[in-house]
Amino acid sequence: MKATSGQSYKGVELRVVTARSDRAGKSPPEATLLSTIQESLTVRFGDISLGVLAATKLASFKNWPDPQNAAALEDFGETEVDALCAHFQPVLNSSDVCVELIPDQRLILKTKIYAEQENLQNLSWSEVNRKHGELCPDVLDLMDLVMSIPVSTADCERGFNTMKQVKTDWRSKLTSASLTDLLMVQLSSPEIRNYDPSTAIDLWWNTETIYQRRPNFMTEGNSFEGNSDSDRD
Repeated sequence: MKATSGQSYKGVELRVVTARSDRAGKSPPEATLLSTIQESLTVRFGDISLGVLAATKLASFKNWPDPQNAAALEDFGETEVDALCAHFQPVLNSSDVCVELIPDQRLILKTKIYAEQENLQNLSWSEVNRKHGELCPDVLDLMDLVMSIPVSTADCERGFNTMKQVKTDWRSKLTSASLTDLLMVQLSSPEIRNYDPSTAIDLWWNTETIYQRRPNFMTEGNSFEGNSDSDRD
């Protein structure tokens, strides 16, 4: 067995273990494979340390500087927040988030977190939201948006599969609004064992409509099962 190495990506050595013997004077195919993998990784993930992707590191407290490192702590988060605000501004504006207040709230929130927390590794954004949600709502909305970004396409694929189950050939004329509502029910509703239909029933009963509500239509005396014997007679 022979291990071909010599290539690395982000400090991780790339190796191929093979049992074949290389011909003298020729470059082994494993070396070509490693070079191709390294080039593909660089092209695919070359921007992971730039722009919006790099700015998302704010969502993990593991990336926050040590409180003793005053030089790194002073400007930490400023560039990242500016990049995120510029990228997500249309979404934030549509959600009534005041983008202009986010830079100031970032500084307030950072000061509060470092003043209260000795070990950031044990801190969660849920705890931060509970403590400072009223003081810094806009910057916390930005963090919620960042953490809602899926790390893979699994959620998207799950959504498309659900859409195919809802919009079948027999229901091809569903409007976009109806399809969106049905997908919201399928994807975001609690499990049936935990679902309380009281609110939905009240909404259905109290909503004005041109059709008459008939909650007792299938009563015991009028049901098909109840009249089946008499119909046969």
